[in-house]
Amino acid sequence: MRRQFEQHDLPYRFFDAIRVNTSWPAIYDRKRRLAYSGIDLRPGEMGCYLSHRAVWTEFLASDDALCLVLEDDVGLSPDFTSVVEALCAAHAQWQFVRLYAMFKKEAFPVQRLTGPYALVDYLNQPNGTQGYLLNRVAAERLLRYTAVMSAAIDTAIDREWEHGVTIRGIEPYVLSHDDLFETTLGQAGNSALSVRRKLLREVHRIGTSLRKRLWLFRKKRRLQAGLRN
Repeated sequence: MRRQFEQHDLPYRFFDAIRVNTSWPAIYDRKRRLAYSGIDLRPGEMGCYLSHRAVWTEFLASDDALCLVLEDDVGLSPDFTSVVEALCAAHAQWQFVRLYAMFKKEAFPVQRLTGPYALVDYLNQPNGTQGYLLNRVAAERLLRYTAVMSAAIDTAIDREWEHGVTIRGIEPYVLSHDDLFETTLGQAGNSALSVRRKLLREVHRIGTSLRKRLWLFRKKRRLQAGLRN
């Protein structure tokens, strides 16, 4: 990462990630987590969650208007700097913008940036926290929303219908994700769920799904209207 930053002539600062090894963090709502998922978050997921929140907190304590966050296993494309500069110039068009995503989702163009790159919106979020830009409004809202931990941080960020932050992206991506690095998130548990826990999980998910469906219906109309315009 250091070599990449120097090649792009970018100022940078490393943030030491938070590790969770023994006791659960005070903000972890285990009851809510088990109701929704049926299994606990892994220690690595908790550490990742706390680390992103700590970065947002430091950002808000500064005088900076925007913050660029990169995890330490990404590759920067040759166009990385020019695209980030174009995004900064177009900052009025976004609150939070992903520079990479885990999954391919339908993208709705918002604004042309530079070369082949465009700022896009998604109906269904493509997941991932490998790299993103956010402004102070997004950081404040996400900090409030994540004050109680019950999901992985990328899942929490995806829930636009709950926290109210507009999550956008760029296409094509200006980051790549290096799978050669060993993950520190840990392995997902495979323990069988009891019938009671499965029922509670499904009831909880139905309530969440109804709120999400209504929000997605309204957003889809907005996105389609934007395409017609």
